[in-house]
Amino acid sequence: MIFSLNTSIASDKLNKGMQKTFESLKKTIEKEFFQHPVIVNNPYTKWFKKGLANTEQVKDLIIQFSVFSNHFIVVQCKRMVYASTIEGEEAARAILLNECGVGMNVKTGSIEGQKFTTPNAHLNWLRKMAGMLNIPSDQIGRWSAGTESTHKFLNGLDKTYGSLDGIIGAGASFAIETWAAYGIGRSKEEESNNFWNELVVGLEAYNAKYRIPKNLPPVPIGFFKYHFETEAGHGVSVWKELEETFNEKDFDEEKYIKAGKIALESIYTFWLGLDEARKKLEK
Repeated sequence: MIFSLNTSIASDKLNKGMQKTFESLKKTIEKEFFQHPVIVNNPYTKWFKKGLANTEQVKDLIIQFSVFSNHFIVVQCKRMVYASTIEGEEAARAILLNECGVGMNVKTGSIEGQKFTTPNAHLNWLRKMAGMLNIPSDQIGRWSAGTESTHKFLNGLDKTYGSLDGIIGAGASFAIETWAAYGIGRSKEEESNNFWNELVVGLEAYNAKYRIPKNLPPVPIGFFKYHFETEAGHGVSVWKELEETFNEKDFDEEKYIKAGKIALESIYTFWLGLDEARKKLEK
């Protein structure tokens, strides 16, 4: 279980005093990260998985997600360059290259020995979806196509996840992967509430309602399914990175937690923006 606080990730070299401090950190993380509304009660994805989204609402999701996906590459590169540990640098590099088209072992999160293909760049998966819905190509991945909430989201990640300060970056990284991988590897009910899974369910319902009955090809949803499958590997990586970061002599728990909370609030802003937009697009 990726997020169980009983998971033992502290190394044997930690003395009893350090272990106690580490246990305290994990309890703080449970309180400050795991209970955040973007993880446990995302209003947009809770609505989306009910299968109520119409075509305009699905198009809005794809456009805003493409802006996030494309500009996240820049932030991810900063995360790799500014990482304060080797573990953090390697994990960030794997995520970066996977976003750009390098394959990944979904169980381990490793890209070792994997092939690169241009069609596998994640933005191109979204472009394929967009093309089937007649979304103009200049709306995909462009900063100008992003809403105010999407821009705030990316700016918030840039200041935390892409920070020059490795401790800030690590705190934001842990929080982001906590959000993205939450519930995976646990019970079916918990997995069903993972936001990636909620989007998959909603898109499958959209295809069944708007595409298949009209003899239209289903909108491909591999982008969202793939991320759901790979997040388990990402989640394992950040737990390992937490151990490395905690053992750094300049580790600052307050800074680490604050960065994670800011990152989660930034993510929440993105979803709240989508939730407001979908209400305006209801027919």
